[in-house]
Amino acid sequence: MTVTLARAVQAPTGLASAALAPAAATLRPLPRQAVRWSLRAAFAAPYVVLALVAARATPTPLLGLTGNQVTLDRATAALDDGVVQAIGQLYPLLSGVLLRFMPFGVQGAAVLGAVAAGVLLQVLAQDMLRRGLRMREVVAFTVALGANPLYAFVALNDLQAFLGIALFALAVVDMVRFFAWGDTQAGFRAGLALMLSTLLDPMGFVYVSIAALAAPVLDLARHDQRGIRRANVLVLVFPSVAVALSTAVLDWMVLHDPFAAIRGTIDVSPQRLAGLHHLFATADGLLLIAMVVAGATLALLVGRPGAIALVVALFVGIIGGYAIGLVPIAAAGTCS
Repeated sequence: MTVTLARAVQAPTGLASAALAPAAATLRPLPRQAVRWSLRAAFAAPYVVLALVAARATPTPLLGLTGNQVTLDRATAALDDGVVQAIGQLYPLLSGVLLRFMPFGVQGAAVLGAVAAGVLLQVLAQDMLRRGLRMREVVAFTVALGANPLYAFVALNDLQAFLGIALFALAVVDMVRFFAWGDTQAGFRAGLALMLSTLLDPMGFVYVSIAALAAPVLDLARHDQRGIRRANVLVLVFPSVAVALSTAVLDWMVLHDPFAAIRGTIDVSPQRLAGLHHLFATADGLLLIAMVVAGATLALLVGRPGAIALVVALFVGIIGGYAIGLVPIAAAGTCS
């Protein structure tokens, strides 16, 4: 069975007032649940093996400083100091609690990140196939993303960063359906995914900002309705704004500082600036550029070249987040 959804068609230049009837856009049905989970397990298996091998290895002090270890140390110190101190220090909340009580500590977090990496690959490949891309294009993109060393590095070494970016990717998929096809449920899912990213990753609010700024480049299914784009953006950002305001109110009531979480997160240091210089002055930066190329390639494959601006904005946001302390030093792939 094929699900038929309404998709907007751009009016020709000079005839904007003469709205055209929306064309039918087909979305292929989902494969069976057993097939989906089998593929997810198959995609996750290499990363799980890599995580188990890395757990048995004896890391050097330099390689032992991972994003997972930084998050665990922060959460342990915050919770051991008492509940009041934890309110201001334990941000983001979910990732800190998750790492603090994760079985086997950072090794358990690496395995969980490996599973999440496989699931994300399958979900992205599934969405591309449902939208009508040819199998060889989907395979090429999946291999290019999954075989990228930086993808595996972040998944296994910085769970909060990987879950944040994974939720952002899923939110973008649903955001396109919400804007271009008028799928209201997809809009709610996108808003909730962005909200969860703010609770898991300090970069979450950067992702929310990028999603809001990307709204002008997306097609609209109901382009003839006044204010519909602003209303759609509000659906996306409202859950995250509610989280930010709730956190600020809690910090103000307990610590008398509504910006306690921000103060405890932002950290601009010469070491970070030196790390950025190293990335862009050496071949290590090619790994980051490869992710940008993969994202731009996907935008071209799905016929949305305007989404390249979203990819570039995401890259700039990550680099900026690293510079001000939202991304741990170890998560950038270098400890220099």
